[in-house]
Amino acid sequence: MKTVLLAAAMACAGLLLGMTFHATAGLAGDSVVGTTTLELQHAAAGRKVITELWFKAAPDATIEWFSPRVPLRPIPIARKAEPQPTPEKRPLIVVSHGNWGSRFSQGWLALELVKAGYVVLSTSHPGTVGDDQTVAGRYRLWDRPRDVSFALDEVFKSPKWAALVDADRIGFVGHSFGGWTGVSLAGGRYDPAQQRAFCQAAEDKDFYCQGTLKDDIAGVPAQDAGQSFKDARIKAFYIMGTGPGQGFMPDSLYSISVPFVVDTAQFDEILDPVSNSTNLARQIPGAREVVRAVGHFAYVPECRSFIGPILTRLAGLPLCDDPKGVDRRLAHDAVAREVVTFFDGTLARAP
Repeated sequence: MKTVLLAAAMACAGLLLGMTFHATAGLAGDSVVGTTTLELQHAAAGRKVITELWFKAAPDATIEWFSPRVPLRPIPIARKAEPQPTPEKRPLIVVSHGNWGSRFSQGWLALELVKAGYVVLSTSHPGTVGDDQTVAGRYRLWDRPRDVSFALDEVFKSPKWAALVDADRIGFVGHSFGGWTGVSLAGGRYDPAQQRAFCQAAEDKDFYCQGTLKDDIAGVPAQDAGQSFKDARIKAFYIMGTGPGQGFMPDSLYSISVPFVVDTAQFDEILDPVSNSTNLARQIPGAREVVRAVGHFAYVPECRSFIGPILTRLAGLPLCDDPKGVDRRLAHDAVAREVVTFFDGTLARAP
């Protein structure tokens, strides 16, 4: 009976988490962030890669206070907007979400990047989205860098969007599984059997290892896992609360030569910070580690008061829980400043 009640609660929470809230606020002015959704079908991979482009909106755009999930605080964006005319192409930052996330999970950061002069491309990765969870999605992480490269290909095939962004100035931001995606795109090659062996042998298994060992992967193909998914178009990487990090082949990590920042959540309750983020920072040549006194979910949206924690706990997700003393809004401000400064320095204007 307890199992049935838990399943019902999870189903109810799943429906609530899948709802979208928005309210129209008014016409946009200068520097308001606009977005447009690109529903991209990657036929060769059999994946629908829903992608959001973020940019400065045209002055006649309409602002909405938008939240992709009921527990999360809304942000002001002009959806389905046209971009503001610009005399020059802008650098592009790709954003990849973590498990249970979506293309809006780092919307708080996308806002600041656009205001700082960037265009942002955020992808949703099938099988690891909040309302689309599969064993294959969680195991075949190497499908994610393919999603990113495919989305980039499609943007540059479009005369409208290619005219807006500078193909020579592309950066990457990722959180959790999204950070893993960044390591792969930078040249890291992955062995899922090595990762699983680490989790099986670990005495103190983190949340990720506990979960992945319960997945039945017998029918999930993995012959293509060890390929390189490096995308040389991406010139700089900033990853946050990243993992799993033990399955990457050391020689491939040593070969990474682009600017790299690893933002480590000191109190990460999902991915052990030392064996994941810090381990990667130590193996990637020249990588700079930023140790931040936050938990794993400091990098996702702020939650609504009261209702946010209730709904996410009902769903069994600690999405709205932060360690004592952590102010998620202040963490967002600090991370955004660090990210913008990093890309301002590494994606300097082409001569």
